[in-house]
Amino acid sequence: MKLSFGLRASLTASMIVLALLVSLIGLLVHTGLAVHATVDTACARAEAVAQQVALLAGRAASSTGGDPAAAVRRDRALVALFESALAGDPTLYDIGVFDPAGRALVHTQSERRGRPQAPRPSLDDLRRGGEPGEMVRLLGPPRTYDAVVRLGAAGAPFGEVRVGVSSALLRDQLMASLRAGAWVLGAAFLLAMLVALGLAHLLSARMRDVMTGLERLREGEFGYRLAVEGRDEMALLASSLNALGERLEATRSRAASGDLDAGELLMATDHMAAWAKVASGLAHELADPLNAAALHLGHLKRKWDGPSPEIARHLRVLEDELKRLQHIVVGFRKFALLGEMRAEWFDLKAMLLELADRAREGMSGGRSRLRVQVEEVPDRFWGDPALLRQSLSNLIANAEQAMPGGGEVVLAVRRADDGIEIEVADEGTGIAPDLQPRVFDLYFTTKEDGSGIGLAVVQQVVQLHGGRIRLRSAPGEGTSITLQLPVKAREAVHAA
Repeated sequence: MKLSFGLRASLTASMIVLALLVSLIGLLVHTGLAVHATVDTACARAEAVAQQVALLAGRAASSTGGDPAAAVRRDRALVALFESALAGDPTLYDIGVFDPAGRALVHTQSERRGRPQAPRPSLDDLRRGGEPGEMVRLLGPPRTYDAVVRLGAAGAPFGEVRVGVSSALLRDQLMASLRAGAWVLGAAFLLAMLVALGLAHLLSARMRDVMTGLERLREGEFGYRLAVEGRDEMALLASSLNALGERLEATRSRAASGDLDAGELLMATDHMAAWAKVASGLAHELADPLNAAALHLGHLKRKWDGPSPEIARHLRVLEDELKRLQHIVVGFRKFALLGEMRAEWFDLKAMLLELADRAREGMSGGRSRLRVQVEEVPDRFWGDPALLRQSLSNLIANAEQAMPGGGEVVLAVRRADDGIEIEVADEGTGIAPDLQPRVFDLYFTTKEDGSGIGLAVVQQVVQLHGGRIRLRSAPGEGTSITLQLPVKAREAVHAA
């Protein structure tokens, strides 16, 4: 029994998707942390540089009583700090010292000196919104954000220091950090995918074992046992199947010996009623399209004059297959009759004698004969006459078919301690001992053209009546099937 490709693919795909999902979550977390760390580091450096520039610019402006702006322009320490800051931090875009009017006194970009520069967003705007907001601004259009420090000279406002941080430079810095993380996460994903594939293969193998056990049980091999490994759900399922197999094997053994109790019979009856409803619906759904197909096939054969041998062969195959399907539908209809029992008081002896007369009429060639012994039948019997007639007809027909060379079929009724026994015996070929436990299983048959429904129907009819069925057979010595049925006492009705 092979596990279907769809289930294997689903297990593998689910494991891979799980590994991919975990890797993507890890990548998102890593990206968010990297963005936050990059922005925080750049802002801290920009603010530190701005403080250093403000310290030098303030010292230069206060060191002379002349023009503070000119002193700032001439300060060589500021120029040296500008150069070292830009060289040491790749995220800094520009640095400048501006007068109160917003004109650049000193700037890393020489063309901007003496020219006004409009205010730019602050670093607080870059940090706004946490990691998601920082990521949106880094991945969006390039912008420059300023770290601003106010300047004063001789106790009066003098201007301000602006250190620009570029989002484009931050993005380049971030991508360099993410590449290393992506390689690590890619390797982790490949490892997780390999582990997932291994787990999917292991799980599918265990599923195949369970499905093999189910298939063996369906085929009647109740002695098959699954290996129970571990304590997970699959192991619990395997243990449950093993327990079910043991119960079924024990039940079949008791059924063969006639030792099933009433509770088990009632449960089997309920199950049979449910399956009968399914069979009835299936037979109803199949009957109309099959009849229509057979009708149109008949019209086609009559109207097709002189078909080629190849076409004629195809038509014969189609006709044979339609007949086979119709035979199966007829079997389903018989099976569907077991949905409920319509019990009543009836004359069992008269029914048996009528059944015997019809059976004799159907026996071919006079090679087989039917002997009836019904002297011990009660006057009135409580049961379903239609179901019993159908069951006994099946048994008599099977008995005749079991005697290809002819012989005697016996239909006998005798009293038992708690009811009556109706026996149908033949002088046929008998049934092999290894096949006897399965003869009442649905769809099990030893005949080439058999449906495997007849004896299953007989068994369920007996169970519906609260009885038991017993089989005795030996190769070359014939077969005897006995229906053990309870007899219900008639209650007297007294007039008031």
